[in-house]
Amino acid sequence: MLKKGRWKGIVLQALLIAVTLVFLSPVIYMVLNSLKPYSQMLRSPWALPEGLFLDNYRKAFHQMQFWTSLGNSVVITVASVFLIVVLGVMAAYPLSRFKNKLTGFLSVYFLVGYMVPTQVLIVQIFSVMKIFHLINTKTGLVLVYSASVSFAIFMYQGFIRALPIDMEESALIDGANPWQLFWQVVFPLIKPATATIIIFQTMWIWNDFTLSSLFLSSRDQLTLLLELNLCIGEFNLDWSVMLSIMCIVMLPMVIFYLLMQKQIIAGMTNGAVKG
Repeated sequence: MLKKGRWKGIVLQALLIAVTLVFLSPVIYMVLNSLKPYSQMLRSPWALPEGLFLDNYRKAFHQMQFWTSLGNSVVITVASVFLIVVLGVMAAYPLSRFKNKLTGFLSVYFLVGYMVPTQVLIVQIFSVMKIFHLINTKTGLVLVYSASVSFAIFMYQGFIRALPIDMEESALIDGANPWQLFWQVVFPLIKPATATIIIFQTMWIWNDFTLSSLFLSSRDQLTLLLELNLCIGEFNLDWSVMLSIMCIVMLPMVIFYLLMQKQIIAGMTNGAVKG
């Protein structure tokens, strides 16, 4: 007979599997029905496909501008994350190493900026973007996303303050100039913070719908999520094709998560400890 503790472990695992299946059920439903004709989807939505039916994906790629929207999403995400990392670490270093009234004020200022939701400032942001003719441009949206640099500054400050100052003093004694000291000594030591920021900002910017829908309108500028939203109106009578489009749109972020899952877990842990 199984011991009482063993039974508890089995029951707990069964409950975890059941909860996981509940949360995964929309994804399972989406993938299953993307491989079925619409008639079979209506008849037996939870049954396995009778065969490998790929016409839905052919129609999806034919109708949606996948490569254009994918390129827009990649450009916007990469450029925004790059600016957030570079500006964040360059601002966090002097704020962490120099103690005076100005750095103290700026630290509080950026912290307050981190706490204020972007949605509160939508009207003001839109007005500024309109003045500089940045509406419906990838450049304008990149600048808007880069305003979340406050999160990077807050994260980097915790890591930089934990670094021993002796290493920096030794590098200066060895002849390193301030630029070399920063990029060749300090920056490599805070890779966990950089990985955390890159992962979280990438997932947020890639999956953001609110800001991109406000500032992008022409189809050649749309991101993948906006392209998906546009296709909803086109394929509302054929949901098997619509589900195929959803699978296609979801695939890049799934690949990103699978490649970065170790860094995501490590980043969450480091962020909890250092932040």
